[in-house]
Order: sequence, then structure tokens, then C-alpha cells
Amino acid sequence: MKKALWCFVCILCVALSLFASPAAERIDSRPPAPALNRDTARQSDAAIRNIIMMIPDGMSLSGLTLARWYKAFDAEAGTIDPTVSLALDALASGLIRSWWSDGQIAGIINDSAPAATAYASGIKTVDGFIGMTSQSTPVATILQAARLMGKSTGLVATSQIQHATPAAFASHHNDRSRFDIIGEQQVYSGMDVVLGGGSLFLSPPYRQDSENLIESIRAMDYQYITTRDELLALHTGRVWGMFAPVALAFDLDREEYGPYQPSLAEMTGKAIELLSHNSNGFFLMVEGSKIDWAAHAQEPVALVTDILAFDAAVQVALDFARARQDTMLLIMSDHGTGGISIGSSQTDSSYPVVPVEHFIAPLKRARLTSEGIAGKLDESRSNIVEVISRYFGIDDLDEAEIAAIRGASGRELSSVLGPMMSRRAAIGWTTIGHSGEDVILFSYLPGDRRITGTLDNTDIAHICAGLWGIDLDAMTSQLFIEAAPAFAEKGATVMLDRSVPSSAVMMVFKDDTFLEIPENKNYVFLNDDQIFINSVIVHQDGSFFVSQDVLDLIP
Repeated sequence: MKKALWCFVCILCVALSLFASPAAERIDSRPPAPALNRDTARQSDAAIRNIIMMIPDGMSLSGLTLARWYKAFDAEAGTIDPTVSLALDALASGLIRSWWSDGQIAGIINDSAPAATAYASGIKTVDGFIGMTSQSTPVATILQAARLMGKSTGLVATSQIQHATPAAFASHHNDRSRFDIIGEQQVYSGMDVVLGGGSLFLSPPYRQDSENLIESIRAMDYQYITTRDELLALHTGRVWGMFAPVALAFDLDREEYGPYQPSLAEMTGKAIELLSHNSNGFFLMVEGSKIDWAAHAQEPVALVTDILAFDAAVQVALDFARARQDTMLLIMSDHGTGGISIGSSQTDSSYPVVPVEHFIAPLKRARLTSEGIAGKLDESRSNIVEVISRYFGIDDLDEAEIAAIRGASGRELSSVLGPMMSRRAAIGWTTIGHSGEDVILFSYLPGDRRITGTLDNTDIAHICAGLWGIDLDAMTSQLFIEAAPAFAEKGATVMLDRSVPSSAVMMVFKDDTFLEIPENKNYVFLNDDQIFINSVIVHQDGSFFVSQDVLDLIP
């Protein structure tokens, strides 16, 4: 009897393994990758010439899971393929603790500005600060360090490029909303490729100093482009691509509202192509910016479709890294947003029998995100029922919902329509703000290696710096010295002209030497001769921070 039972169990196991093998193979059939921990990953590695850092802003585990099921659901056939995977799936390797600190207080729920500063510079700071300590002193970033090593550098985002995450890699200020200052520092930072939105913030009337940074970009021999076709036609050279006045469209809305805009995958691929011409290598940061915006609005359609657009960009970067075997790919969110859950109070007692379709089918019926819906409503909002049914897939609006849509204006509409869709799909949310859970680390290194374990968000910058033999603290000491006391030690007289908004100038006098130092620029004037320097000049609350090269101009 025991022998017969044992035989049955063996046959059953074989049958189950044969049934399961195809699914496992489709997800990831490669052997486990050799792993690195935080300390070994910080060691210099000459094999790594390029670093691609990708940030799906605000993405949490539940959002990722929901996006995978969305991709797996065939709405026309009404079927689910549970073996469908994402490019990210094969790369999941660890966790990252995302928290902030001012040196005394520690906070669990992070903001994009201090979180991106942790990734870029390896320090903790506070809400609203980019590239700055909590005491408002600038710190060097891995992008700036890469440029000084002779590597090419780039930023890609679906938001305005002056937004917090891309800002933290190439600029320094204690107010993330100062797009005028951030944008100017970015323009003069010496990056090779900049792709995203934000043209509005580069010229008057937005800029109070009347400077036209688009003209400055062109004067520095960048190719300034505004369309997808122009981008895809490029194969060499430095480029600023500004494809929207503010942010790009959500990916689901792009065909309808931004057919001239490139996808995130296209921007990523082109950035890699252009940066790869440098034999010294490159650093590239890519942000899926509006994943966070969707989660703030509790809008699951925009969320999952932008996560999938980000995943497509990951596939582009991963294909490059696998083919080249000289590239490290690091992917991690900066924080969670929205506290999304698959399941809500509606499924408290029914969850054991609720099929996947219940959560996914309502999302699949939407042809536009809630942001895109706004462009289909007439001025009097007389076509609400028709538009919501046709483009958002909801055909059972009640009177209260119609009234809420009628009363919503601008960005408020997403925050009204998102929860309506969420209720129909049993998607739960805990907040319209950020959330404090750990985020997933995804990684790929030459030899199919991974970085494993639970890391602090500041470890990311130090891992990158360590691989390239960079001391970020030493670089900060060279690039950002408080100018006034340093010049005073040399016996020079210092004056500050703040008569033009956002265009303060420090003037330094000693004997027959006159040094003029404009804020946010990468040059100074020595006795009227323009001299270019190795970093932007940072002005914060009356204090100027300059590099050692600038100090050396005064004997």
C-alpha cells in the first residue's frame, strides 16, 4: 500500500513539474545570478563603464503587481495568462529603506526631493531640499562626479525636467518649487542629453530675470528639439529635448494628446545611443515621473499604464546592459504613493472567491486616463455621461458622481474620476500622499550579477561612487566652498548685487583683480575675461558656493 502511494506521489510530482515548467520558463529560466551585498558593491569595478539609474517615482509593490495583471488580461477574449511577466521581474533583488532626516529627527514617509538627493548624493536631507544638506549647503552628485571623470551624462523624465527627482541630480536648492533657479543650473551643468518636459520654465514670462535659456541652450551648441520625429532622427551630438511646456502626457493619452511626444522607452533608447559615443562611459538617470502623479490622484488606469510604459523603458536599458556587459542598471522607486492595495473594504469577506477579472476588467475598459478625459468634456459639462462611458469605461454613473465631475476643474478631475474607477475595481487606497513602506531594488551588473539585501537609500549613491572610485565628500569639498569667508581669508573684499531676481552676482575685489561671480552659471568674469569653470555656482540665502578653481583666481 505504501509503495503504491509513493508511486502515485512521484507520478503526480512529475506531472505537476511538466505542467509548471513552461510558465516558469517564460518568467525567468536563467540560473540564479551571482549576488553582491552593499559592501562588496561599493568596491571599485573597472568592468562597469556605464551606470543607468531608473526611478519609477511613487511606485509600490501593489502598483507593480496590478500592472502585471493588467498586462496579463486579454480584454477581448476575457482571459488571463498568469505566466506573463515584466522586464522588472527578473531584476528584483532587494529592498531599500526610504526615509529622511535633518540630523536629529528621522521621518518614515519621504518626499521626492530628499529621496532623490539620497540617491544622487548619498546624504539624508529634508522635505523640499534638492542637492542640499538640511543646513542648506550643496553637495556633489554622482552625475556631476561622472561628468568630471570625463563621462557623458543625461537626464530623462516624463515630468518637467525641473521637477524634484531629475533636479536633485544636477542642481542645488532648498526649495524644489524654484523651477527658475533649478532650470538655470541644469542648463549650465554641462549635461549631454536632457529629455522630457518643462520648456515653459526656460524663458519669459515665467522667468523673472528675463533670461531666455532656450537661446542659451542653442548658443552652447546643443540641438534643441521639440518632437518625437526630431529625436528619432538624431544619432550624434548633445541634445535638449523639450516635448511639452510642463509634463508629458500619460502614456495611455499620448496617441490622442501628444503624438509628437516620444515614449519613455524611446527617450531612454535614444539617450543611451547618444551617450554611448563616449568611450569613457556615461551616467544616465531615467524617471517614470507620472506614476507618482497617478497614485496621488488614486487613479489606477493612469498608474498601471505608466508603470507598463516604464517597464518598456527598463527592457530597453536591460537589453543594452546585457549586450554590452559593461553597464550597471539600478532601478528603485523613491517612495510609495497612495497606499494602494489590490482589494478594499468591498472584498473584506469575498476575497477568497474574487477572480482577477474583477480587479482588472474595469481598468481595461478605459481608453484614456482621467487626465485625458478632461479634454473630451465640453465647456458646460453636458456630455459627462457619454464621455465617461466611451473613454473611461464607466457606464453606470449615479447622480452624485455626475455632480462631482461637473464641479471638478483642472487637475481636480483626476482626483474625482480615479476613486470612481477604484471603487468599481475594488482597488483600495489609504492616502492621497506618500507612504512609508520599503521599496523594491531591481539591479543588473555585468555577469548577470545582482545587488542583494536591504539597503538604505543613501547606499545607492555610494555604491555608484565606489564602483567608479569616487569620494563624494571630497568632491563636495572641492566644488562647493562657501565663497565669502574663503575670499576674506585671502584679504579680498566681497560685495553682493541682488538687484535682479534670480540673478544675484558676487563681486570680489583684491588689488587690481576684479572677479564677478553670477549665480547658477558655469563661468565667472576675471577682469572682464570670461572663464569657464567645472561646476555651477550655487547661491542660497545670501551665501555663494564656488569651486576651488574659482577661489584660486584670487591670489
